[in-house]
Amino acid sequence: MADRRVAGQLARCAGAVLVLLARGKLHLDRTGAGRHMRLPDGRPYVVFRDTSCDVERSAPSVTLAVWFHLHGVPPRARVRRWLFERESILNTLLYAGFDGYARKLWMVDPASCDYAGLYEWVGEDAAARYAHYITAVLRPLSVPGSVGFTVVPDALPDDFADPTYGTTD
Repeated sequence: MADRRVAGQLARCAGAVLVLLARGKLHLDRTGAGRHMRLPDGRPYVVFRDTSCDVERSAPSVTLAVWFHLHGVPPRARVRRWLFERESILNTLLYAGFDGYARKLWMVDPASCDYAGLYEWVGEDAAARYAHYITAVLRPLSVPGSVGFTVVPDALPDDFADPTYGTTD
């Protein structure tokens, strides 16, 4: 039953993404790549992609942090990491069509090859709904115990920039 629900959510999301793309409402910002960020618990990451969506602001924005470690991408695996980071643009179909999605910073810890996303989401309930969905998708693909999320009210992804680093060129 849960698998069918996740599959239905994925199908609806993918359809919505296609509409957003056709209307020019999804954006890729290359200027943020290389920024150093920290998850709410302090773990360091580096941004490799920044995507956003034109969305109506019907509720306060929150930050959703999601993290995971993929099977088959061991620490310091340069080639596999490079391949996943290129392929992952296709994963836009997994999130950008959900109600409330506004922005995602795609991040990696280069040493461990742990991945994370800092999302700006409109509405705490919408962020939590998405978080439960995406962690269900990520668990079978990830090392056991590596998948998690937290919702941070009254914060935006840029609030988690690491002040000890400047922007990398």
